[in-house]
Amino acid sequence: MTALDSASTESASLGVDRTAPTAAQAAWRAFNLQLALYKHVWHGTVFTSVLLPILYMVSIGIGVGAYIDSSSVGGLTYAEFIAPGLICSVAVMMLGNDMVFPVFGGYADWGGGYLAQRATPLRPVDMLNGHLAYAAVFRPFTNCTIVAVVLALFGVYTTSWWAAFAVIAAALVSASLAPWLHFWASSLKNDANLNMIFRFAVMPISLFSGVFFPASEMPGFLQPLVWASPLWHGTELARAATADVAPALPPFAHIAYLAALAVAGWFAARWRIQKRLNF
Repeated sequence: MTALDSASTESASLGVDRTAPTAAQAAWRAFNLQLALYKHVWHGTVFTSVLLPILYMVSIGIGVGAYIDSSSVGGLTYAEFIAPGLICSVAVMMLGNDMVFPVFGGYADWGGGYLAQRATPLRPVDMLNGHLAYAAVFRPFTNCTIVAVVLALFGVYTTSWWAAFAVIAAALVSASLAPWLHFWASSLKNDANLNMIFRFAVMPISLFSGVFFPASEMPGFLQPLVWASPLWHGTELARAATADVAPALPPFAHIAYLAALAVAGWFAARWRIQKRLNF
């Protein structure tokens, strides 16, 4: 009996499954890896999920809002105006943590998670799908739900159960941005450039997407940037759900734009991760 036969016999006796997983099974395994890591750091998300929206709502929504005429924000109180945007903004801020440092570190010496997975039957696209499922599905549907519940305590929703759709809007924003951030982080070779993602993507998107003031108040030459922002589209959908305000575009147009970004981003991220890990 050869060493290979001996190893195969031993694996069979131990009940080890050596068959290649399907695409869905492989993505599920990659997702569970991210979930296992999250179980060790979940307490660090309490600030962004609970305390941060409370601070924003008390300081800006109620404090600054006391000086803002409701006619300037579509007849809503200022707290009602910013609440849906805060839910979607949290999704964007979480992506900064989930899709930047972990992705860059997956190829380098910060743990090398992707390099370790490459030694298993998982393919690069499986790692990508698992990571995206974690960052664009699990995280927004858990953390943004908590944010929505916390903000509900301030009585900022003019609708009832329709407000729950604001979380779905936040998930759509995550899905549209996550693969592009993955692509960007996978393209960097120097950790000194990581802050560029926050300076030129995360922060501008958070500030200039109609979350804290109507997008129509932006200068005309900046309007195209607002329309291109996934957060603006998500905020428009969320505000329609929580405040019963008609969005700037038909809902299907906002959803179609976010879906198109997500699909295009997935192909870009898949190309990049395969180029980095196919060796």
